[in-house]
Amino acid sequence: MAEGVHLALEALKTGATIEAAVVSPRLKTNEEGWDLARRLHATGIKIHESSDATLDALQDARSPQPVVLIVRREVPALSAVLAGRGGTPLLVVACGVQEPGNVGALLRTADAAGATGFVTTPGCAHLTHPRAVRASMGAIFRLPAVEAALVDVLDEVHSRRFTVIGADARGGVDYDAADWGGPVALFLGGEGAGLPSQVREHLNQRVAVPMAPGVESLSVNAAAAVLLFTAARKRGAINRAG
Repeated sequence: MAEGVHLALEALKTGATIEAAVVSPRLKTNEEGWDLARRLHATGIKIHESSDATLDALQDARSPQPVVLIVRREVPALSAVLAGRGGTPLLVVACGVQEPGNVGALLRTADAAGATGFVTTPGCAHLTHPRAVRASMGAIFRLPAVEAALVDVLDEVHSRRFTVIGADARGGVDYDAADWGGPVALFLGGEGAGLPSQVREHLNQRVAVPMAPGVESLSVNAAAAVLLFTAARKRGAINRAG
């Protein structure tokens, strides 16, 4: 489910397979809403009109939106996610990130920083949870992403000769001194437990973000933003395909 005008426009722009739209009279109270309604009609998408109360009851959002899309998401193979969307692979792997909004925010950050693929492992919130979709701000439609078993991810990144980097607030080299060149898989743990021991055993490098005295850690999304945009700078450009 994609809630709201922004996500609806992103779904249309990226060519996502939209099965149906549910709209309320509120959609046509401004120019942007009218434009979206016209575009939905033009594409031949099945549109169901409902009362505001009915549409509000369908949604997870605290501020219910005047449109909800039902989008069919084809789940890519892990191999396709690792291959990415062109350029030197920069894979983001989330482990134990349980809050859906954090998973969506990580997707958004990874997309903005030019990551080529995104993986969640069991124990993470689902990629298609409404809050994750909403927080991704459309990245869910652009960035190849899949849930996969941790052992499979580790096997694949090693067989493809990725440099395996783990974000570790408890120690590691300064993130700016890490080797971000070549194919990289960046593993991020949950804010409480951090990286699983299974991941720690396979790391080529551990990286940390220096912080002011007395500060124990950053949010997972803040740490990801620092690390991923550093990777983009070190690699010379943000990789984009299309």
